[in-house]
Amino acid sequence: MKYLVVTALWLVATPAMSQMQGEPIIVGGPCDPKSGVTIDDGETSQFSCDTAVIARTDRGSVLIQFTDRSGDDGRILGFAGTIEGKQGFGAEPVQAVAVERLYLAGGADPIPVTRGSCFMNWTGLHRTGGVLTSVVCGAAGRAEGSDVRAMAALEVR
Repeated sequence: MKYLVVTALWLVATPAMSQMQGEPIIVGGPCDPKSGVTIDDGETSQFSCDTAVIARTDRGSVLIQFTDRSGDDGRILGFAGTIEGKQGFGAEPVQAVAVERLYLAGGADPIPVTRGSCFMNWTGLHRTGGVLTSVVCGAAGRAEGSDVRAMAALEVR
């Protein structure tokens, strides 16, 4: 597996409360200690994170990336897919994303997902002041002949 540095997404992002059209949402808080990646039913490699970046892609899908801002290894765990139901961030108190692609590093080739979901919990419609309270993602796929499972859960503070 390849591990690359965090993309330039951090340079153009704004805080979650002041999102403008097309800009990513950045939230911080503790990740669940069970967050991590498992390859071929082996031991889970714990993934420490304290930040989630949520953005729309050019294709209209949603990309959710988890990272540790204070970490020096630039690791990212990313999940990409389509929001089910209403499309606006916070349009429903709980929004589900059908995960289609999994990223184990920024800029790396995506891993096609056989099953996966993300859930975003909101206090209300984002564009009218609603905030994200938590985001949980999990997915499974195959890469380079290995079964890969990944999970990340962040509680926003």
